Amino acid sequence: MKNLLQKVELNTGHEQLKDFLDNASVSIHWVDENGIIVYANKAELDLLGYTAEEYIGHKISEFHADQPASKIIFSKLMNHEQLNNHEARLRCKDGSIREVLINFDVCWQEDKFVHTCCFTRDITSRKKVEKLLRFLNKASKELTATLDTQEALDRIAKFIVPDYADWFTIDILKDDKAELVKLAHADPNKIGWAKMYREKNPVDLNDETFGSIGYVVRTKEAVLVSGIADDMIEASAKDAGHLEILRNLSLKCAMIVPMLNKGNVIGVVCFLSCTSNKYDENDLSFARDFSNRIALTLENSRLYEEAKKDIERRIELDRIKDEFLSMASHELKTPVTSLKAFTQVLQMTFEKEENHKAADLLSKMNKQIDKLNRLIVDLLDITKVDKGELIFDVEEFDFNKLVEEIAEEMQRTTQTHTIKQQLANSEIINGDKNRIGQVITNLISNAIKYSPNSSKIIVQSSVDKDHVKLCVKDFGIGIPSDDQSKIFNRFYRVHGKNKHSTFPGLGLGLYISSRIIKKHSGIIEFDSVEEQGSTFCFTLPKKQSTENK
Repeated sequence: MKNLLQKVELNTGHEQLKDFLDNASVSIHWVDENGIIVYANKAELDLLGYTAEEYIGHKISEFHADQPASKIIFSKLMNHEQLNNHEARLRCKDGSIREVLINFDVCWQEDKFVHTCCFTRDITSRKKVEKLLRFLNKASKELTATLDTQEALDRIAKFIVPDYADWFTIDILKDDKAELVKLAHADPNKIGWAKMYREKNPVDLNDETFGSIGYVVRTKEAVLVSGIADDMIEASAKDAGHLEILRNLSLKCAMIVPMLNKGNVIGVVCFLSCTSNKYDENDLSFARDFSNRIALTLENSRLYEEAKKDIERRIELDRIKDEFLSMASHELKTPVTSLKAFTQVLQMTFEKEENHKAADLLSKMNKQIDKLNRLIVDLLDITKVDKGELIFDVEEFDFNKLVEEIAEEMQRTTQTHTIKQQLANSEIINGDKNRIGQVITNLISNAIKYSPNSSKIIVQSSVDKDHVKLCVKDFGIGIPSDDQSKIFNRFYRVHGKNKHSTFPGLGLGLYISSRIIKKHSGIIEFDSVEEQGSTFCFTLPKKQSTENK
C-alpha cells in the first residue's frame, strides 16, 4: 500500500483507487508539506462533522485541540520519524472533542516531503469509559473513607460538580416523601435560590411524567435525556412561571437515576448539564453504578450513626446507673454498719446471759449482714473501677500468711465445705494486701457457692523466681463452655444446669477481681468443665510499683 501511494497523485485519473479511498470505512486524510489538508475521505468528514469545503484546504492545526502537539507531530514527520497509534484530540464542527489514534505514513519523492497519509481511528468512547472507571474507582475510595453522612455527601458533590454535571441533587425517600439531602451547582450563588425553589415546589412522587423523580421511583428505571428540547421543557412545566424558570436553567441533557439498596429504591440522584456535552449510554452506566455506591455509602453512614447513638445512649445509661449505685451504696453503708454493731452487742449480751438460742440466731444474722456488707462494697468498688478511681496502697506482706488467714476465716463461715490448703513456702511480696485479700475471698466464696453438692475446696499456692500463684479448685457445677467467654463481665452470673436457675449475688466479684489483678500487673485465668468443677488461678509479680495505681 505504501509503495502504491507513493506513485499516486489525486489528479492521476486512477478513479478506481480514489473511489476505494473515498468510501473506505477508515478515516483518512492527507496533509502537504505546509500542513494543509489536501485530501479527506467521507469517513474523516463524517467523524468530525465538516463538509469537504470546511475541511480540505485548511491547516490541520486548526482542527487539533492541542496546538503545540500538532506542531510537534509535523516536526517529527519532517525528520523522518515514524508515528504509529499516536493519540490526538480533534475538534469537531459542533465544538465537541474527538479523541483519536492516528497512524502517519509519509510520501517522499527524491527526498522531498510530498504529503502524509493519515489513518484516524476514533477512541473517544473507549477513553471516556476508561476515564469514568478511574473516576468511579477514585470516588469509591473516597466514599468509603468516611462514615459521617454529611461528610460523605460533601465528598460526593465535589466529585460530580463541576467536572461531570452543572446541577447535582440527591433526594432520599423518607415517610413517602422525597427529602432533598444534597444540592450542588457549578455556580455557588445559585444554590440558595435552588433550595428555596425546592421548598416551594416539593417533588411529587405521584408524578407520572417521563423523566420525573416520581417516574423513576415507581419504575426503578434510570432515565437518560441526551438533548433537552424546548417542547420537553414545556411539557414538564407546571405553569408559566415554572416554564420561565426551566428555560433560564439552560439545561442541555440530564440523567435521573434511582439509588437501589437490596432492590429497593431509597432515593434518586439527578445529573444535569448546561453545556453542549451530551450524556450517552456510557455515562448512564456510570451514573447507575455511582448512584448505587452512593446508596451503599449513605446506608453505611446511617447504620454507623445509629450504632453511635446507641453506644452514646448506653454510655449515658451506664453513667446514670453508676451514679445511682454509688449513691445507694453510700446511703446503705451507714445503716448496715449500725445494724451490725447492734447485732454484735445483742449477741454478746445473750451469750453472757447464756441464752444460746438467741445468741445463735444473732450469729446467723451477723453473717447475713456481712454478706450484705460485701454486696455494698462491691457496688462501691464497681463505680470506682469504671471511673479509674480505685486506690491501691502498696506494701510488703507475707502472701501465704494472707492466704491462710482468709482460708481459715472462710472456713469458720461454712459448715458444708472443707477448705484444704496446699501452700508452698512462704513468700514476701509487695502489693495492696487488702485488695488481693478481696480477690482471694471472692474466689473461695465462689467455690463454696457454686459447689452445693460437693464438700471439698482446694486452695493451692506455688512460687517461682519472680511470681507467686494461687489456685482455688472446687468440684461443683462448672461453667458451660458457651458462657466461659463472659465469666469476667460485670453483672454476669453463672447459672446451673437448669438455665433458669441462678445463684445469689450481683455478678460483680470476678469482674472486680480481674481488674484488681490486672492493676497489679498480674494474670487471672480459669479452667472449668460443666458438672465437674472449676479452678480459678491468679499470678502476681513479687515486686510492685511503690506508687498508688
